[in-house]
Amino acid sequence: MNRKMFLLSLFIMSFILTACGSSPASTGQPSAGGFDPDKFVGTYVGEWKNETTGASGSSVITVAADKATNTATVTLDFGGNYLGLGDPPAVTVSANYTDEGAIVQGNNVLLGDMDVRVDPEGNITGTFKNIAGGIIPFMTYTGKIGDGRLDTNYEVTLKDGTITKATVRSAKQ
Repeated sequence: MNRKMFLLSLFIMSFILTACGSSPASTGQPSAGGFDPDKFVGTYVGEWKNETTGASGSSVITVAADKATNTATVTLDFGGNYLGLGDPPAVTVSANYTDEGAIVQGNNVLLGDMDVRVDPEGNITGTFKNIAGGIIPFMTYTGKIGDGRLDTNYEVTLKDGTITKATVRSAKQ
């Protein structure tokens, strides 16, 4: 896999994990003050931008939820010449959530050591270490989903110490 394709895959996978998480399903509906997916469901339209290189393009992110099974589905469609790859195809994934939010912790061959969290208020935090066996040593990001917006900030630290920053800014339609 070439470096550009790897970075595109990394961006998409990290956003997907952030948006919906993968953790055991809870029983019943969210408790008072718990994670309520209805606050996040919708289609968010906006723009992604690599703040380091100036590259940018459209973003359409659709979030759906099935409260009966505590399953969230996220479809990501980024336009423009993302990482020099042209217009990448849309990607759809599904995952479970709990009353406490979405949490992904563990190790993945591609994403390395993960700790990603979305709290009931829609605050997003995440770190990845040793991505793809250390090709990218570290990545952090923060963001917010809710109140009609989905906005995220990414910072990827490459092996040579170079830091690349990117954003997604979108509004619910």
